Amino acid sequence: MKRNRLIYFILWIFSLVGISFYGGAVSYGFFTMLTILPFILFIYLLAVFVFFRIYQQIDSRNLVAGRPVPFYFTLMNEYHFGFCSIKVHFFSSYSKISSLDDDTEYELLPHSGIKKDTQLICRYRGEYEVGIKTVEITDFLRLFRFRYNNKETLRVAVKPDLIKLEEIKSMDLSQTMFRNAFVNPTEPDIEVRKYSDGDDVRMINWKASARSGELLVRKMIAREREGVCVINGTKRIDGDMSVYLPLENKILELTIALAYYFASENISVSSLYLDGELRENNVRSLDDFDLFYERASGMIFRTDSDEDKLLTLCSRHKEVYSCKSVFLVLHEWSAAAEEFVHSLRDNNVFTLACIIDNEVKDHEGNTGIPGFVMKYIGVEQELASAGI
Repeated sequence: MKRNRLIYFILWIFSLVGISFYGGAVSYGFFTMLTILPFILFIYLLAVFVFFRIYQQIDSRNLVAGRPVPFYFTLMNEYHFGFCSIKVHFFSSYSKISSLDDDTEYELLPHSGIKKDTQLICRYRGEYEVGIKTVEITDFLRLFRFRYNNKETLRVAVKPDLIKLEEIKSMDLSQTMFRNAFVNPTEPDIEVRKYSDGDDVRMINWKASARSGELLVRKMIAREREGVCVINGTKRIDGDMSVYLPLENKILELTIALAYYFASENISVSSLYLDGELRENNVRSLDDFDLFYERASGMIFRTDSDEDKLLTLCSRHKEVYSCKSVFLVLHEWSAAAEEFVHSLRDNNVFTLACIIDNEVKDHEGNTGIPGFVMKYIGVEQELASAGI
């Protein structure tokens, strides 16, 4: 296009020189034609803008992240002259179109159209626009280009993908899933006795021992702890969709994946999150997982849903301490999170903290706290490769 403009400018200068030094009908005619040519091209682009039509169609407006769905669009020329150069540009930040790119150039003859059958893949959970974002039209001499926003975009609601984990690698679940538990020391009436040689040191009630001045151990009861608990943050960290969409999608994706894994093992799961107040979403088996998934997909992320507040409320939730294991799915690691983990360990609850971050960090695994593992997971990292 720059070359064509340069050629046009040189020809216009030559025509100006011709009428200045030579005159004549030919020179004036050539100069007049070159002078009014930009106005003709402008009228042409205006006509293309007015009469060009785009028709888009998608099978459903309710989609699942990462799952391709059929997507159709038609470019139509409904007028009496041809459209020589049309390009369409797609929304690409949160979705992609299979087998097509923005460099494809289309030419439409009068009263004709081009139909494309392809697939649309949405990358994140949320509500946003997909399909054709802008249109670029060029005149027949390729001197001018006009780009404008598509007036009829598609808006979709996308649910998080269901990732099926084969195993939980970060924790030795054989020690946490099928063993007797100790009395919860947070309860007011704790049965203790004096420490005897051979007692498991994990049974020592350190708070009661400090008060009495001698080692006291909790009495073991014959009941088994019930299920696992997944605590996930719901704080909206930024107003920019490109910032918060990937993070929120990964948090929900991991929460749902953990719930499905344990439900498939017939282990009940309790999900705790903040939505103005502490909310609970439970699944006991695969039979009621669909309801759990719908509720989890509809979790609302809010700027006032502080993760420290969430952990404080969870620390007062007695049922948390009766779980076999607790999974924390958070955006940031904080002093409140560390304090909560210590309270879980005091209650002999194994804990895995998954910190969702923009980048994958190496700080993970052994934290120095027995029975506690920390993992950092990138927002674009596949759960299968995260080593959970």
